[in-house]
Amino acid sequence: MKCPMCYARAYLWSEPARIKVYKNLPEKLEAEIKKLKIVFPFYLSQITDPLQPITEVREITYRIIKMIMNYRLSFRVVTKYAQGIKELIKEIPELIGYPYWFLEMTVEATPEKQIITSPNASKIQDRLNTMKFLIDLGIEVVCRTDPTILGLIEPEDILWLTEKISETGVQHIIASTGYFNETSMESLLFTLKSSIFKGRIKKVIEYYNYFPGSKTKRYTVDITVRKKFHNWFKKVSEEKSLTYAVCQELPKEYDSDGIPTCEGSRRNPVHIRFEDDRFLSIPCYGDCLRSCPDPNYPPCKTPLLKTEYPYQFKTIQRSPPSLFG
Repeated sequence: MKCPMCYARAYLWSEPARIKVYKNLPEKLEAEIKKLKIVFPFYLSQITDPLQPITEVREITYRIIKMIMNYRLSFRVVTKYAQGIKELIKEIPELIGYPYWFLEMTVEATPEKQIITSPNASKIQDRLNTMKFLIDLGIEVVCRTDPTILGLIEPEDILWLTEKISETGVQHIIASTGYFNETSMESLLFTLKSSIFKGRIKKVIEYYNYFPGSKTKRYTVDITVRKKFHNWFKKVSEEKSLTYAVCQELPKEYDSDGIPTCEGSRRNPVHIRFEDDRFLSIPCYGDCLRSCPDPNYPPCKTPLLKTEYPYQFKTIQRSPPSLFG
């Protein structure tokens, strides 16, 4: 997609010109599921798009989703590809009635500014149309607008996005201003220099406090600016009867009231393995550190998860079989 802020291409160990597909990923994932007593919702995928137009990538995604559904577990899919999600529904029509999943479609810019943020992804209008198409099928859709690149994206762009998102029938927005390392910031600035938006470079640098060669590992928007931005975006969203949440960069007090997690959906519960080896959902959505549904008596019966971060695999793993039967 050539998104300049791509996290996957910005890691020190990344090979930007190559896409690696691990063909045994579904098998490895299933082997881990078989070891678990507590299963949190799966996320496909917060780093790379699982429905990008590469046959091998989509086939792996289909196999993973079918396997997760076979265990009746929770998952969500995030993508920027309108046609990819339509092909997923065609490949796995059972998704239309499956209760433990939802789609997150990223719509991060206006059509004219997409040439900077996601030049090779589906057109913004196609994504909006697909969101409405899925909602009409009865599939829950959440819209991500992140990252909102301040300095490039202006208030009028946010107002346009909020209006168009609300028209699709979506009820929840997730937003962030994102973060960059030196590799991703230089990629963004290079893209801007080659575009009609090169005049925005100074603003972007100022917003993200970017100083080339500094020892800073992450370039982010100052927290006072973030608070002001999210308070305003939340107000704009709620005026359109949308709920709003901030992804990671502020406490839950900046989210709309009444939502279970920043994802805004109740279709992604945690699952627990019972004695008959089935997984059953519990009234919890896995946001352990921020909002355990009952801190005194956690529904997962694992109070350690309220404080353990990152949680250890042994905490959620089932007990090994006894040597003595």
